[in-house]
Amino acid sequence: MKIQILDRTKKKKFVDGLNEFGITKISEMLVRSGEERIRAFSGDLDREQIMDLWKLLPIEGVGLYVGKDMVNRSGVREVRLSLDGMHVWKEQLEGRVLVLTEEQEIEWFLGRDIELEEKQKMDEGFVCVKSFDGKDFVGIGKVGADGMKLFGFLPKERRRKERIS
Repeated sequence: MKIQILDRTKKKKFVDGLNEFGITKISEMLVRSGEERIRAFSGDLDREQIMDLWKLLPIEGVGLYVGKDMVNRSGVREVRLSLDGMHVWKEQLEGRVLVLTEEQEIEWFLGRDIELEEKQKMDEGFVCVKSFDGKDFVGIGKVGADGMKLFGFLPKERRRKERIS
């Protein structure tokens, strides 16, 4: 799989896609692996050393997976964070953060879509989802067109199999 280190222009485009979350600056080097996955690298290797290493060894990616920059089925560009990306840049996350209730969080970890309360209503698009106590991010979701439904992007390996009390 080919990797590509993002130049200033492409990095700025990715950061601009994250502006709605409050992210305005990323100090790490960004590396695209595959068509849409973005990784952040903050190690001691420079751009040339990483590419030299890639030519010698079949590495799929370098750094921490922080998000996706893709074009959806409708042809619209979407940028979203991964859970790790939210934790790396949590100090900057101010916009599009949704805090779940305790009951909603239980449903979230079961992998179900969440019906939002009127006070939680948001514009359509991606949101960073926080636990009911407001202390920790638990994932990324997408609010539907009506602003009242949250679709989860929780990987199957992070879901609970059954409800626990």
